[in-house]
Amino acid sequence: MVTLVLLSCIALVALGPSACSPGYSGTAQIAFVRDGQLWTIYPDGSGAYKVVDNTPPVVGVGWSPDHHLLVFRTLDSDYAASTAGRRLKADSQTGLVPDVPAGLNTVGVDGGSPIPIFFSSAAVRISDAWWDPTGSRLLYRLTLRGDTSLLRWELAQNDQPGGIATRTLPASLAIPSLSSAGGRIVGVDRQGLFTINLTGTEQRWLTHTLPPGHPLPATLERVLWQPRQTQPALLYAISAVPNGSASQISLILQQPTGETRTLLTCSCRQFAWSSSGRQVLALTADGRYLIVNLDGSLRLSLRAEIDSVPFWSPDGRFLLLDGRHSLWLVDVQTGRQQLLLSDRTPLGSMNAASNQLPAVSALLAPVPNSLWGSDSRSFLFLTRERLWWQGKSLLREGNGLYLATVDAQGQPLAAPRLLTTGAITQVGWSYQDSAVSFLF
Repeated sequence: MVTLVLLSCIALVALGPSACSPGYSGTAQIAFVRDGQLWTIYPDGSGAYKVVDNTPPVVGVGWSPDHHLLVFRTLDSDYAASTAGRRLKADSQTGLVPDVPAGLNTVGVDGGSPIPIFFSSAAVRISDAWWDPTGSRLLYRLTLRGDTSLLRWELAQNDQPGGIATRTLPASLAIPSLSSAGGRIVGVDRQGLFTINLTGTEQRWLTHTLPPGHPLPATLERVLWQPRQTQPALLYAISAVPNGSASQISLILQQPTGETRTLLTCSCRQFAWSSSGRQVLALTADGRYLIVNLDGSLRLSLRAEIDSVPFWSPDGRFLLLDGRHSLWLVDVQTGRQQLLLSDRTPLGSMNAASNQLPAVSALLAPVPNSLWGSDSRSFLFLTRERLWWQGKSLLREGNGLYLATVDAQGQPLAAPRLLTTGAITQVGWSYQDSAVSFLF
């Protein structure tokens, strides 16, 4: 074993002195979208590589679970040339782009000829695609001319050209959730909660009516399989008040046996699983992030910037909360919370948010990638004018894509490393199960 490790490090000498350092693997490329093109780069900042040449603008990218493939969305060429296409902007915080006329493709991490999973059409708007946890299929959303009444969910095999191995799934009010055990999909429609298999057939009803309060606002209208379990539980919300509104909701845990119990009752705006499937994360209307154990006990109550994007480390030990003005790191085991990055906006002014939740028909999307490396000791961040590191020093190299490493207690080991600069929107180091992501 020692010989193999030494040979691996010798082979990676060309990647620079950091390629075999503790904290990340020199072979685990980072993906990012810059100026509408898909790039990868090594964790030491070397080997920047444009994965696909001469394509329409790339507006979305997602890692496969095994880190061998990328799915990416490219604008329809006619739409890209239109006034709307030229004015299209990614969200400054998440890098997400709305459903637009576009095509979907998969490609190996080392490039090559992409496989067109969906051929673009100016009449059809399409979301980003989300990998199922087994890495064999892609889920995405289609709307005809942006009409949500004509919405449909499709599941495609990742290595077959458009339409050859694609299934249209039964209608669902929310993004269907794909089981990490493989073979099962759960959704919700106006008749209740249901499961289906990967062919979109064998529909079985878990409830025969909608749960109380449904349809709920789009950020709460979710039924999520528990990650990393062979016999996963389900997580969903119901209204906790007699009028059926979303002002108070209860998070329900449904066991594989069908038994249900309430984990949490709160004025919640969002909820999702932790990466380990051992906790649930919820965001309340007053800006608290609650981490709840599966026995219903409260693990942590955190104050951070409201509507931050949560990123769990793969081992479930750490949580990044990436906001517009700040980046927080939470050690879930000890409860320690560190402000890593900020633009020095006071926290009080960060917590102002609209009480209006998005309608059930809002076309929201999960963040498809994680900022964390697979070892849970390194992570990425885009500065976006947040240049103060740990409240003390300015990142003097300026805006860009940085990498930071932490020890087993979550303490940063050194100053962040600048990897690259430019007009970067989406970035990801590893796959993120959509059941772990909030919706934006």
